[in-house]
Amino acid sequence: MREFIRHHRLLCFLLLSSLMALAFQGSRGLIEPDEGRYTNVALQILQHDDWISLYRNQDSLHFTKPPLTYWLIAGSVSVFGHNEWAVRLPMALAFVLCVFLAYQLGRLFTPKNPWLPAWLTLASPLLYLAAYWVSTDGVLMAMTTLAVYGYARFRFGYGEARWLDAMWLAFGLAFLSKGPPALLPLLAIVISAVWHKHLRALWRPLGMLGFVLVGLSWYGIVIQRHPGLLDYFIGHEVVNRIASPSLDRNSQWYGPFTQYLPALTLGALPALLVWWRYRKESSVPSDAGEQTRFLWLWLAVPLVVFSLSQSRLPLYVLGLVLPLLLLIAQRLQSVNFSTRSIGVLAIWLCLLVGFRAILPGQSEKHYKDSRAFARAIGPMLPGKPNQIIFVEDMARNGLNLYFQAEIKKVAFTAKPKPISDSAFDGTLAQAFSEPGNRRIFILTEANQARFLQSAQQAGIRPILLGKRLDQKQQHARDRLIYTLGNEFPR
Repeated sequence: MREFIRHHRLLCFLLLSSLMALAFQGSRGLIEPDEGRYTNVALQILQHDDWISLYRNQDSLHFTKPPLTYWLIAGSVSVFGHNEWAVRLPMALAFVLCVFLAYQLGRLFTPKNPWLPAWLTLASPLLYLAAYWVSTDGVLMAMTTLAVYGYARFRFGYGEARWLDAMWLAFGLAFLSKGPPALLPLLAIVISAVWHKHLRALWRPLGMLGFVLVGLSWYGIVIQRHPGLLDYFIGHEVVNRIASPSLDRNSQWYGPFTQYLPALTLGALPALLVWWRYRKESSVPSDAGEQTRFLWLWLAVPLVVFSLSQSRLPLYVLGLVLPLLLLIAQRLQSVNFSTRSIGVLAIWLCLLVGFRAILPGQSEKHYKDSRAFARAIGPMLPGKPNQIIFVEDMARNGLNLYFQAEIKKVAFTAKPKPISDSAFDGTLAQAFSEPGNRRIFILTEANQARFLQSAQQAGIRPILLGKRLDQKQQHARDRLIYTLGNEFPR
């Protein structure tokens, strides 16, 4: 067995990372708002059979992120069905791809122990937990790492220019994952190329054409299809995120320390502990100057930009964990690890998987768990709803996965509605005026009187189906479930 592992390390890493990534993927419900929103938009692709325009429901566009992650989720659900396992499969595969790329990058940056970066990647709690969370950041990390690998193969491998074409194509996929942030590693590559006087080599007409076709074609189509979307992309998704605190995402001066420092520390565990254990034996090889400088640029350039931006969330730096792990692995590549150290690492991996095993039981107690919410209200309903409308309350978009119903959020009075990412889909009066078919309305008890008054003014007869009390005491507000007239056939 030991000889087999030694000669088939990459295969073993792929099998182990796949088993770890797929373990318990379907055991936890979708947590609002992020997982529910991403899943709902992906399901809208299947329900509308429209793979170009992105919707939260038939009345509201949702272009806060490009479509690649939504496409992957929609494709997975179409093959494996409406379940959490299928929804999270693209994130799991992104994690496996990152472990594979870490091994390949290890051959370039830590040739004495090429398997070491893959081990450290596999053991990273942040990367592993990100594979269990529906977001665009895991896919973005995989695509940017793939792009950097293309550059690294050109510069530090065999020098074949075709790898630069692959780099540009991968950056196109990354741009289709999350837009401009995907190009921050490219900025690090350009700086490194200027530093070492090979900038002209990056000019690859075929590769850059691939970037334009893959990364920009979708933007051109949707901007032409939806007038005003270009202003939204530039104004809201770029300018506001960089220069405005209006999104209320940790814009304070200390935001980088509260968001990014803990995330990078969690991402670098247990690599930091291993380095501390072997710090006296560790050192960077004397001939790794350019490689080390490039890894520092890959880490530092995006981190500086993210820190200067006014919008900050921990997973923004997910893609910076791998260069950090490679820097640590460079120092550790000459270390002879003891059998005890390898055993401790194996126990660590088991603990990571075990944490996933116990997490579902905790998430079901959370008031934002959409599966728990669906199970609570399901017995109250007279049949399968076609539309679930939240009245002045947080929309649980993840309910679309469990009921295959359209999710809407309405207000009592008219609110401004931008072209995308609107807070409300319309007013309650508009919902009352529309022909209904198997609709339910969900609202807090505090809004019941106003809801009934609005229904009376519209000549509508609401029927109370039941109420659900949230689990968390600090959020213990009854959610009332209503339908109208005879919308559900007897």
